[in-house]
Amino acid sequence: MVGRVSTKPSATVKDDSCLRPECHGAAEVASKEIDYGGIKFTHKNHLSKVVDGIRISCGTCHSHFEGDQHFSVNNEACFACHFLRSVRADGGPVRTNCQNCHEVPNKVIQRGLVTINHAEFVSYKASCEESCHKNEIRKISAVDDRICLNCHSFGKEQHAEGAELHQAHTAGEKVECFACHGQILHGQTAVASLSVMMDCQNCHSDTHQVQRTIYATQHPMQDETTDRVLSPMFLTHVECTGCHIERVQKKSGVLDSFGTVAKAVPRACDTCHEQGTGQQYVPFWQGQIKAKYEQVSLKVDDLETQTALQTNQETAQRLRGKLEQARLILQSVSADGSWGVHNFKYTEAMLLRAEEIVSGAK
Repeated sequence: MVGRVSTKPSATVKDDSCLRPECHGAAEVASKEIDYGGIKFTHKNHLSKVVDGIRISCGTCHSHFEGDQHFSVNNEACFACHFLRSVRADGGPVRTNCQNCHEVPNKVIQRGLVTINHAEFVSYKASCEESCHKNEIRKISAVDDRICLNCHSFGKEQHAEGAELHQAHTAGEKVECFACHGQILHGQTAVASLSVMMDCQNCHSDTHQVQRTIYATQHPMQDETTDRVLSPMFLTHVECTGCHIERVQKKSGVLDSFGTVAKAVPRACDTCHEQGTGQQYVPFWQGQIKAKYEQVSLKVDDLETQTALQTNQETAQRLRGKLEQARLILQSVSADGSWGVHNFKYTEAMLLRAEEIVSGAK
């Protein structure tokens, strides 16, 4: 039951009124192919079709909302069916690709220093919507329950199915798509910025996970019953940028991406500590850890040799398991790259644990 009435004027024009022979004959309308601002369109694929509970009528697209231009096409209605993303597995009411509506541009396009030749991309059989135009669709179908209260005294929980909701709002009085779904962007106004297009996280994710683990979290090989050995710097909220203060090329003398990385240097310690503290402690920590690492590595190599000579398969399998555990710890210390600086006590404890595993396996 409708409890409220929208203040926006609204009217519904029946298709029979539009499609009279003396106005817009149905056969004539269906036979024409239209170029609507560079968009290929034909009425025969739309008129009287039912899409997700919506019966497409003349008024679905020719919405009266621009003053004197009261029968102009409302693009929001097009976008709602073709480009509104659904949370469902099938993606949305209508599956559409770029070439359903657009011809491939036959002219070379210049965008600043970039030259775009669509014929070249087509020759590579590149997909428009999966490459350059991947971010053209910007709206997810998520209708806020409060929107219903603009016209009703109840929320959408009374009609959970989308098809049922669509039928109720389009079969009778005209309700604009954007009244519920909001603005749906498509086209040049919605082209993603360069920073969004080049999302490094798509490929480079968790690239410093080992360093974060040693600095602040529990190592996979650490016994769950033992307490974590947290770095004093972590406990005092020292961020990565507190020590990584020197900008250097990623690879010296190699043409890379012209980018730089932040390198940690001993003098960074002097920001919070006495002058020369970093130069005194950093080489000491690294020397101690490297020496221990080499010591444990030799023991691991020795155990690997013994395992290879082992004739008892059950014993050999047990030794290989111990070797894998010890190797994992050594790989973590090596991959961390700080050789104890990120967390000296924890790194030392890890190496002692690896040594204990190897010694106990013999």
